[in-house]
Formats: sequence, structure tokens, C-alpha cells
Amino acid sequence: MVAVRILVKAAFSVFSGYGKDSLGLTKALVAAGCDVYLDPVVMTPPLPEEIAGLMTKPLVAPFDLLIHHVDPGALVLEQHTARAAKTRVAWTMWERSSLDNLNNKASLKKRFNGAYDLLLTYDQVTQGAFEPYMRRTRAFGSLPPVGLLQGGYDPSEWSFVDRDWAKPRFNFCMVGQLHERKDPWVAIEAFRELKEEFPEEFEPAELHLKTNILGLHPGLEDLIPKLKIYYDVWPPEKLKAFYEQMHVLLAPSRGEGKNLPALEMMSTGGAVIATNWGGHTGWMNSEYAYPLDYTLGIPDPRFPECKEARASKEHLKELMLRVFRDRAETRRKGEIASNVIPQMMSWDKVVDDLFRRVRDLIPEKGRPLYDQYARLTSTRD
Repeated sequence: MVAVRILVKAAFSVFSGYGKDSLGLTKALVAAGCDVYLDPVVMTPPLPEEIAGLMTKPLVAPFDLLIHHVDPGALVLEQHTARAAKTRVAWTMWERSSLDNLNNKASLKKRFNGAYDLLLTYDQVTQGAFEPYMRRTRAFGSLPPVGLLQGGYDPSEWSFVDRDWAKPRFNFCMVGQLHERKDPWVAIEAFRELKEEFPEEFEPAELHLKTNILGLHPGLEDLIPKLKIYYDVWPPEKLKAFYEQMHVLLAPSRGEGKNLPALEMMSTGGAVIATNWGGHTGWMNSEYAYPLDYTLGIPDPRFPECKEARASKEHLKELMLRVFRDRAETRRKGEIASNVIPQMMSWDKVVDDLFRRVRDLIPEKGRPLYDQYARLTSTRD
């Protein structure tokens, strides 16, 4: 049996969304039996041992599939790299409604013309942003079709936790690089106002903000009761212990490709309140999560069509009170999520779906590739 030879051109790092996704994707491809080779555009230690070992393999063409998993601005293939693979897939995400603020957007059609067989986007917002640039014209007649496929995560790292839902203490949290796009300020303001409006009832509530970038002044802890800020890079074991103490993760993001901390939190049985826009909608369901209302805002008046979500502070307050008061419902949703999310969003499933997308969207090249993959994994439909 001949393995599928795959070249992954991507960033590999535990410190970024793209980097973590590339690590997870690569591990799942290897687990499926594929013969994987790496062409790193960024590589930041520490790397998992199984990934570091792949760095020793020489890049000898031809490859059956190239997966180019990077930011839209970095989607550029050198001719020798393009020629090295029989099938070439670009896979990317974008957190705003258009690419108007992308520095090199003018060259996008040229960069895509004839270079890729397929473009996969994480969510409908990303797909809509690319749509104007993927229209075929006489000058650019070899632009790829566009499909949807959201990245995954490794659920084996995040097991269910039987939290204490009965004690008065109730912990909200945010996790990640809490910059402007994550919009921690709307969560802080909602929390502060609830503390002022319900001083006795909401007294047991706490808000824990875990970040690894500067931007939240430590003095906020003195101004807002039971607000705690953590400026650290934590190993996985410490992050797991942190999730175990939390009840609800807040994700009032202005845009997401997926939101890894939300998936991790739900896997452990915690609940999530998240902006109902962008990558969140790929996994969002009111049966096991709390969709957060939003309006669309324009971050830069030079680009009026380039919009992002602005989470509703008032609706966030309503939802925070709801989960705080109705612990039984919150717990039930977390338990449902802990069963649904790992099945729906695991990298193993996403890799299966990747080969199905290639098969269905570019059948001339994709059908033989899928059949080759199916022989390895026995996943033929």
C-alpha cells in the first residue's frame, strides 16, 4: 500500500493560532498513515518530538498533496514548490468581512492564478472576504474554486472535569492573546457593571483573564473586585488546572477563525458565551453554548466594507447573569458540549473532511487522491 505523500507548508509554533493548527494538522495526517513532509515558513521551539523528527526528512518531490496553511497575505507559492506537488490546496482564515485592509491584496489574483487547485477557508466570513478576488476573468482564468473547512483541535488533551457547581463561588474567564480583536474590555465592563448593579448577589462571581501579551493594566485588579489578570506563558498542565477551576469562558471576539480556547473549555465540560459571528458559527449551537449578539463595526474608515463584530455588552451581561443564576442549565450545556465538540471538531475528523472536500470540489485530481487516502484509513463513503 502506497502512502499519500503530503507537504505541509506552514508555521509551526505553540504560540500562535496558525502555528498550533499546523501542529495539530500534521499530527493527524501522520496518525492517518500519510507520509508527511514539512516546509516551515516559521518554526518556534519548543516543538513536539514527533514534529521535530519530521524536520529531518529531506524534501524530495513529487508530493501527492501540498497544503499551504498560512495567513492570506503569505499565500505565495514559488514555482519550484508548486511544481513539486500534483495537487495544491491553500487553507486560510480572515477575521473581517473583506480583504480591503490586506497590504498585498492587489496581487492576490496574480498569486492565485494557476498556483492552487483549491482554496479552503475556515468560515463564511473568510469565504465572503475572498469572493471578489476569486471571480474568473479573461486575464485570470485559472483561479481555484473555494470551499469551507474549519480547522480542528486535539480533544485527547482536554478531558471532562466534574466541576463544583453548587458552591457560591462562580468563575468566568478569558484565555488567549487578549488584544483588541479578542475585546476583553467588553467583558471587563460587563463584569464591572454587574458587580455594581448586583453587589450582594454577584459578589461570589470572579473574572480571570489569562493572557501572554501586555495590554491589561494590573491596576484593574484594585479597581474591580474579584478581577484577576495573569501575564504568563503556561505549560499545558497548568492551563488544564486553570480550566478545571473555571465555569464559563467568555469570548466576545470581534472576529475568529475558530477559537481554540473555547473548544478546549467546552471539552472539559465548561460553558462558553461567544460572539455569534465568524469562526464561532462553525461550531456554535444554542443547545450547548450561548450565542452572543453583536453589531458590525468599521475599525478603519478608509475601508468601509471591511467590518468586524462588536459584541453587545448588554446581552453579555444578560447571559452572564443567566449562567450565574441557572447553574443547572449551564452545567447541562457544558456536559452536552463535552460530548459534541470532540466528535465534531477533532483533527482526525477534519483531516477526513479535508480529503472529502478535495474529492468533491476538484474531482479530476481529488477523486484519485481521496481513493488513495481511503485505502489507508478505510473511510471511503
